[in-house]
Amino acid sequence: MILSGCQGLLPRQPAVDYNNTVTMLDVGQAASTLIESDGQFCLIDAGKYGGATDIVSYLSHRKVKKIDLLVLTHFHYDHTSQALDVIRNFDIGTVLIPKLSEQNIPDTYFYKSIIEDSKNGYYSIMYAQNGLEFTLGQGVLKVLGDTPDTDNINNTSVATSFTVNNAVYVNTADCESDREQELLEYLPEKISFFTAGHHGSSDATSQRLLDRLNPAVVGISCKEDNEYGHPHSQMLKRLADMGIPYYITYETGNIVYSLDTQTIITE
Repeated sequence: MILSGCQGLLPRQPAVDYNNTVTMLDVGQAASTLIESDGQFCLIDAGKYGGATDIVSYLSHRKVKKIDLLVLTHFHYDHTSQALDVIRNFDIGTVLIPKLSEQNIPDTYFYKSIIEDSKNGYYSIMYAQNGLEFTLGQGVLKVLGDTPDTDNINNTSVATSFTVNNAVYVNTADCESDREQELLEYLPEKISFFTAGHHGSSDATSQRLLDRLNPAVVGISCKEDNEYGHPHSQMLKRLADMGIPYYITYETGNIVYSLDTQTIITE
């Protein structure tokens, strides 16, 4: 018997090459970014619940066994809410957090838990300081600037760059424009990919910052019809005026940027 349905078989799609990629996860009005290089992983922030992408499930899909570096940029819920799930489900090498003054240390179960876990030897904790570097696969993640002593928690965000070969990614988390001004002297120039500050708010991704970074591509992490109106039109206009293409997670889903080809790739 000849099966007539055989001609309907579709060609198998090639597997995505995630080596040397930055993936901004679609976690709603929140942020979480995965960097992969030579089988090593850095997760910057851990979103919040309710986004299209569940972080633990996605990391499992990517066959992650160990997070070599977990960066918690600052202690706002939309950047940390799934962090304990990540810590409980994967081996963690180092957790990088802002070096806060005593009055700015949060009195929360979450903060106390990560400190206690480090004391119990589950991972090491390091505090951000300017120039601190971590080797990740073929690349290097670098801390940009020291943590300021301020009660504006957004501005305590750990800003980082990841460089591999000639490509550079920069993440300033929720730093606002006044903090961006302080970071200018530490920032690289003419970078490949940038995560828009503070979810595309008008109070971040300032013109001075864009003039310095001149990113080839910008990614924006936010939820559709969110209560803050992100991304703000003022910030989008700054990108448009400079001819910088951008992608928004609620439109595209996860944003995967290849630092090798310096292009957006499709999962």
